[in-house]
Amino acid sequence: MPQVIEALSDTRIVTVEGPRQAGKSTLCGIVAAGQGMRAVTLDDPAARRAANEDPTGFVAGLGDRAFVDEVQRAPELVLALKTEVDRDQRPGRFLVSGSANLLLSPTIGDSLAGRVERVPLRPFSQSELERKSLPQWLDRIWEGDRPPDIETTAIGRAAHAERIARGGFPAVVLRTPRRRRQWLQDYIASLVTRDVPDLADIRRPDLLPVLLRHLAAGSGSLVALRPIAQALAIDEKTVRTYVRLLELLHIIVSIPAWTPGAVARAVRAPRIVIEDSGLLSFLLDASPERIANDDTITGRAYESWVTTELARLIPHTETAPTIRHWRSHHGDEVDIVLEDRRGRLIGIEIKAGASPGRADLRGIRRLRELAGERLLAGLVLCTARQTLPAGDRIWAVPIEALWI
Repeated sequence: MPQVIEALSDTRIVTVEGPRQAGKSTLCGIVAAGQGMRAVTLDDPAARRAANEDPTGFVAGLGDRAFVDEVQRAPELVLALKTEVDRDQRPGRFLVSGSANLLLSPTIGDSLAGRVERVPLRPFSQSELERKSLPQWLDRIWEGDRPPDIETTAIGRAAHAERIARGGFPAVVLRTPRRRRQWLQDYIASLVTRDVPDLADIRRPDLLPVLLRHLAAGSGSLVALRPIAQALAIDEKTVRTYVRLLELLHIIVSIPAWTPGAVARAVRAPRIVIEDSGLLSFLLDASPERIANDDTITGRAYESWVTTELARLIPHTETAPTIRHWRSHHGDEVDIVLEDRRGRLIGIEIKAGASPGRADLRGIRRLRELAGERLLAGLVLCTARQTLPAGDRIWAVPIEALWI
């Protein structure tokens, strides 16, 4: 909430974006009430019809300051808002929320440059679920500190299986596993019947749930789209379009590649991660017991979960580094590479085991050779009992560091 209020103090349009049911309407409604803004939701059929048929007139009727919910249901409204804030350039004119990132559209994104600030709102992080403040050590490492000394009793592959299966959607965190599955099933159905038609006229919306399951099977890895296209009996270009649509809807997250230089032989394909670990578990049909014990599930579930936890925390740090991954043609890889504006790096490997071995450190050691002194720290986030040194500038750190 403070980030939204701060943005409204100096920016004409503030947009709160994230997957549906992440709590955007609730958060923005509270902010709007506190700011004395009029609130309108485009879930209301009459409001949606007016916004689509006459976006300019609709904006004119909003008054000086307003909150517009579910703005993706009337995409042309965004350009009408742009025209209005060009006429009256006072900050804090409009707060909008949406479950789709309309700014990924080149036409809309370019036209709003300098007029809008995006505030991401994702499902709950572990810090939020535990009602803990954000960990400060993420910033202190950039200043030369070592990772936090942590000792925990949550050890081994089963330590966080229930957290992973639960995920972070506000509506599911208190539900039983059976009711959680029903909610997630309805959630996916709503994407196809409600959200997708608002954004695109695609030929086979029925393929999206199947595509999601294929992406879940490869979550956290470099997903090859050609085999998926063959399995779905559609062309690869169509699969790529559908994947982009799922990213637009904040259902998947694309982690771009890091490369040490233009001549480096690095694989530049992004890693694709399902946004919420509870949704991932549902798509994989994975119970906590299976997450803990099935070798085909455990590593993927942990990698995806920790990646999205980091993606939720990093925008709220002072340093706010970019988040990338690295993999060479020789097979060396690091799950997460954080890079600050000075080009300094933190490499992060994610492991479900409690005792990282030599093979688990290979990628970070190779990255250290490539980056030299630019690599400030290499971390292996794992289910170990306590923080332990694992080499020059390398530590094994319990995953609890992300919320303790």
